[in-house]
Amino acid sequence: MPTAAKNPQPNHPPPTLHIFDSHAALGIAAARDIAACAVEAIAERGRFTIAISGGSLPKLVFPALIAAVPSHRWAHWFVFWADERLVPLDHPDSNFRLAKETLFDHVSIPPKQIFPVDTTPPADAAARKYQKIIETTVGNPPQFDAILLGIGADGHTASLFPEHPLLAETVRTVAPVIDSPKPPPERVTFTLPVLTAAHCVFFVTTGSSKADILPRVLLPAPDSLLPAAMVQASHTPTRWYVDIAAAGKI
Repeated sequence: MPTAAKNPQPNHPPPTLHIFDSHAALGIAAARDIAACAVEAIAERGRFTIAISGGSLPKLVFPALIAAVPSHRWAHWFVFWADERLVPLDHPDSNFRLAKETLFDHVSIPPKQIFPVDTTPPADAAARKYQKIIETTVGNPPQFDAILLGIGADGHTASLFPEHPLLAETVRTVAPVIDSPKPPPERVTFTLPVLTAAHCVFFVTTGSSKADILPRVLLPAPDSLLPAAMVQASHTPTRWYVDIAAAGKI
């Protein structure tokens, strides 16, 4: 059963926490709710704009999402990346490659509606180029229908890391990262205003390595220095899907 985290940011609905005893059950539940968000967006706006991350999220959620979304609805999906590593798109570290293998190779999203980051220029140029694409396609400022995120053991999300200057960014919607504490060092990432503006925000995380950080993000009072704790959706509760191991200290 979902529970509400305490002390959300002012004017933000409290996050909901869903805990599962298996990865399969977690994936099915997250996929069901993402599909419902898509149905609502398509009914209201004629399309579904979604930004995704990498890590374990695609493998946990996308197989169930393929089963949850009727085949004809994929034509309304527009897919972007909340962050990307500046490696070739066929590199094992590429978030695009992971999404392609777990989702795009199995569904009928029109290729022109899939917007990978151009990872060939330096980070600053790549970020500017991607921001222009997003503002042209989604809007300025952009408001995505859904954003799918993970969380690191240090509390980072997308490629926003604790104590990084980008946490204070309010002008750029896509920013370069040249000093990531995790390899590879060069990346591009959405900034906090974009993450918090989304209609639906979904966090997915598993494993005992996240058990220490989750209480600092969710209960009893979010640690305002942690990037994941700073992502509070403005319109609907930020939804967390975690397994028992990750939730062990909540």
